[in-house]
Amino acid sequence: MRTDDLIEALARDPVPALPSVPRLLLRAFALGLPVSLVLFAATIGVRKDLLPALAEGWFGIKLLLVGLIAVAGWQLTGSRSRPGGSVPLTGVLAAGLAMLTAIALDLRIEGVADWSERLIGDNAVKCMLLIPLLSLAPLAGLLHALQDAAPVRRGEAGAAAGLLAGALGALLYGLHCTDDSPLFLGVWYLASIGLMMLVGAFAGRKLLRW
Repeated sequence: MRTDDLIEALARDPVPALPSVPRLLLRAFALGLPVSLVLFAATIGVRKDLLPALAEGWFGIKLLLVGLIAVAGWQLTGSRSRPGGSVPLTGVLAAGLAMLTAIALDLRIEGVADWSERLIGDNAVKCMLLIPLLSLAPLAGLLHALQDAAPVRRGEAGAAAGLLAGALGALLYGLHCTDDSPLFLGVWYLASIGLMMLVGAFAGRKLLRW
């Protein structure tokens, strides 16, 4: 077969369409989130003062901030799952600005005299252990789903998946944790999510091959 004929034959072959990114991510949630939910319910569960805490304000703000991090993770995971996609910074900037604003409000309203106590809290070690634990199943689901995408920068795609999975784990753990200060969130929650980004980046380089 001549080269021109081969090129024409290849051009006539239909190129299989890649599945949509939202569908991939939703499939990942269907795989990973039920495992984390069962683990959460079987081990720690929601805090006993859930409804009063919602009325106090800081608890709801904590969940909102973690939710914004999850949105940023969704955007970044979607953009890194395809070649040539630009990096969306709107979610990251919104989450960062909201975090800084919440910390400033915490220092202004609660005062600076005991800021170190609010930063250290009562559950730092538990936070660093349980958020990664609750994030592992969603991360595994995301990495499995991304194998059907076309990530070129595998480490970046894995890190973005780690950010999203870490935020989901942090959102679950936040329903249990009684440390609601943005200072605590800005150190221990973010450190736990950052750890999952490192795990995701390492796993992405190894697993996301196509």
